[in-house]
Amino acid sequence: MSISRSKNAIRKLNIIAEEAKLEINKVCESTLWQTLGLIYFDQLDSKDKIAKANFYYGQLQIIEEIRSFVE
Repeated sequence: MSISRSKNAIRKLNIIAEEAKLEINKVCESTLWQTLGLIYFDQLDSKDKIAKANFYYGQLQIIEEIRSFVE
């Protein structure tokens, strides 16, 4: 992969990661999940919120894995 394509891919991954973090922040109504991780999600008051938080957290994990191959 060329350097410009690699940088572009990383930029796009960063945008997706920020969107995922914003969604988790909305669901959790806090940024504490960044410190506590998945344990924080178990404290949410509905199964829908837990599912949504887990979904976006999974996206973040995938993004980190892809970044390791691109960088």
